[in-house]
Amino acid sequence: MIYIRKRFLLFLTISGVLGVLLFAIGAESGVIAAVSNRIAPEVETKSYRYQDVPLRISLPATTAVTEDYYSSGELLLNSYLQDDALNYRGYIQIWRVADPEGFIRRSKMNSNYNFTSFEHRKISHQRYQGFLVSWAAQLQDGRHVSGRDYILQKKGESSQFLRISLVAEGTAFPEKLKEVGERMFSSLAWN
Repeated sequence: MIYIRKRFLLFLTISGVLGVLLFAIGAESGVIAAVSNRIAPEVETKSYRYQDVPLRISLPATTAVTEDYYSSGELLLNSYLQDDALNYRGYIQIWRVADPEGFIRRSKMNSNYNFTSFEHRKISHQRYQGFLVSWAAQLQDGRHVSGRDYILQKKGESSQFLRISLVAEGTAFPEKLKEVGERMFSSLAWN
């Protein structure tokens, strides 16, 4: 009886180690990420290239984009995003500001929104570093909105930052739009 119990415990230990090893290999090879992406609802995307700045990003195919360029001041690019199918609006902007964290503080302080939640945390990905800002607010007319902003600088450079901002109706930012934002962030090519 003791011999059978020891063999069973040895079997469980070996199975556990193999499971952890297979998970690590799957995560490293991207298999787990590919399976995770299949589980989440698919959103058809398009590659969008800006006309006057070296910027390319993957956007939902249903997103309409307008571009405005400025040659002086702090704002260099203001690109408005509107997507009626996914129910969001937003911006892609390039700012000539060296301190993005100071920009976040000033923007919150000067906003007309009554924030019900507001947090920012540092993020880093490939060539970019910066902040992810998650927030929810009540507007003056009583409606609620929520959003996520990616405030990014190229690693090693500090004279400009890029802002990807997504805003949706409601007190909580939709999970589907979190995925859309992450796809935009991971597809970003800003030279």
